[in-house]
Amino acid sequence: MQEDELKEKIKNMYEDGKTIREIAKELNMSYSKVRKTLISEGVQFRGKINQELVNKILELAKQGYSANRISKEMRLNSNTVLRILRKNNLVKTKKRLSKDDIEKIKSMYESGSSIYKIAKELKISTNLVVYHLKKSNIYKPQTSYS
Repeated sequence: MQEDELKEKIKNMYEDGKTIREIAKELNMSYSKVRKTLISEGVQFRGKINQELVNKILELAKQGYSANRISKEMRLNSNTVLRILRKNNLVKTKKRLSKDDIEKIKSMYESGSSIYKIAKELKISTNLVVYHLKKSNIYKPQTSYS
């Protein structure tokens, strides 16, 4: 079979509903070779997620759910959820703390404020507070109550 005939056959098999993996197996080719051929032929890949599911993901994101929480609740791969959110400009960027906020964490902690109180005041997670305290080498976890 000539190169052009092979490309056409791969394209037709995919458009007839076969998966890339099925085509690769049937034609004794690698998955990546079949995929690259489809890309070079300008084939529009079909999504594995139906629009109803995409809409549900977008709705949850708009309600403030994180990509991680959405992926757990809907039992989807987190990368799939992130890809959908990126495509729709709904990815939350991680909050970077200013030097002033980091200094405030340190001074509040050193003056006796609880991690919870610091987190609440700065509207950040307790994990982020602990992260910055550890990074500054001033975090002293409570060990036992006597």
